[in-house]
Parts: sequence; C-alpha cells; structure tokens
Amino acid sequence: MSMTTIRVRLDDEDRKRYGDGDPLPEQLVFDTEKLKDLPFAELYELEREMDLAIASVTPLFEAPLSKQAIVRQVVAYLAVRQAGQKVTFEDFQPRLLRAEFVHEEAEAGPPAGPSGGSSEG
Repeated sequence: MSMTTIRVRLDDEDRKRYGDGDPLPEQLVFDTEKLKDLPFAELYELEREMDLAIASVTPLFEAPLSKQAIVRQVVAYLAVRQAGQKVTFEDFQPRLLRAEFVHEEAEAGPPAGPSGGSSEG
C-alpha cells in the first residue's frame, strides 16, 4: 500500500494572508492518510463546509495531480487545515496558478532499519 503526500507551496502573499499572525510555512504537506483517518464527524463537517463529497475528489489526488482548480483548491485547503490553521473553505481564496504542488508517494510499512547517514543535503 502506498501513502500519498502532496507538498504545497503557496506564494508569499497567500502565506501571509492565511497564516495566523505569522506566515504559513514555506512548504505545507497534505497527507492523504491523515484524511482517511478522520472520524465521521470531522469528515462530515469538512464535506458540509466545502459542499462536496471528499470521496469524489480523492481519486484525483493520485499522480499526476489533477490540474482542475477545484482539486488543487481542496488539496491546498486541506494542507492548510493539517498545518493547524483555521480558515473557512469559502474564505480560502489562494492564487492557485502561483502555487506549486509536488506529488510524492511512498510505500507504507515499517522503517527499513536503522538510519545511518542521509543522502539528503
């Protein structure tokens, strides 16, 4: 089973606008597994607020990420919510064509063992 995350980078003006006093982080992460773990009440609240069924757009989160504005709006919004910011879907109006979306997929499972050095730099 693979886990999908989508890294979202809003432009600087939107990061300031939707941060809570401080700008949002440069990179937000939308984790689809966290969405799957939401209890009914939270999922239902999100669906009511967005006026759409989450299950109707989740297949579009897979690679390559759909270029449809509504899909990117939902991904950006959920990334902001997962970062702990409270903004309504209606008030969340980022400039999506200035945002960057990077799709990542990793196999779910236990860590591969002790982590020695890292190739990241």
